[in-house]
Amino acid sequence: TAKALKNLISFTGKTVEEIIPLFTENPAKMLNIFANKGSIDNGKDADIIILDDKINILKTIVGGKLVWEI
Repeated sequence: TAKALKNLISFTGKTVEEIIPLFTENPAKMLNIFANKGSIDNGKDADIIILDDKINILKTIVGGKLVWEI
C-alpha cells in the first residue's frame, strides 16, 4: 500500500526508486511470476500504479486498462 511505501521511505531514508522493487520485483521473483509481472518491460502484464510526488495513488492500471482513478 501507499502507507507502507511511505513508511519504508521514512524509516530507511531510501528513495522511491530504491524501495519500489521491494513491492514489485522481489515478490514476483519469489512467486515465480517475474516473467509476466514485477517490472515494466515488453511482453509483461501492464499492471501499474501512478503516484503523485507525495506518494498518493492517483491511478491503478491492470492489464493495460484503467481500473481506478481519483
